[in-house]
Amino acid sequence: MPNLKNINDNPNQTYDVDESFPILMATCVKYMREALNASFAERGYAITSEQWILLCHLASQDGVSQLELARRSDKTEVSTLNLLKKLEVNDLVIRRPDPVDGRSRRVYLTSKGRKLQKTLIPMAKGNIIKMTEGLDVKDIDHLKTILRKITDNLKNK
Repeated sequence: MPNLKNINDNPNQTYDVDESFPILMATCVKYMREALNASFAERGYAITSEQWILLCHLASQDGVSQLELARRSDKTEVSTLNLLKKLEVNDLVIRRPDPVDGRSRRVYLTSKGRKLQKTLIPMAKGNIIKMTEGLDVKDIDHLKTILRKITDNLKNK
């Protein structure tokens, strides 16, 4: 196995963009988002993959603060707020002042938002099946382990 810590040791080394795993990952994420967005749109749902992520986090724990929701979804507070405003306009979430800290807002799924989140699950699972075609469970588990390790390496820089 090559020692990647010495990756910069060769001054004549070129950078093969087509074989760069960070670029491959970014491209993969782009296509995953596009596929999920298309699945939702084809069935008449005006929701994005980023909004879907927020709905899923709220479905697993409703009433979290906007800040906590931003952390859980790995988004900035500003982008989370913008996504929440769109969801709120569509009556999918409601934001209420925190009873303890009036400066903070807690986010809750509306009944419409909860129903939509449940309705979209089969579409999201269908995309997972499509994207993992040709992979076995061990491949997928190994990929998750690798992605978590890379994420930890970058978070703990």
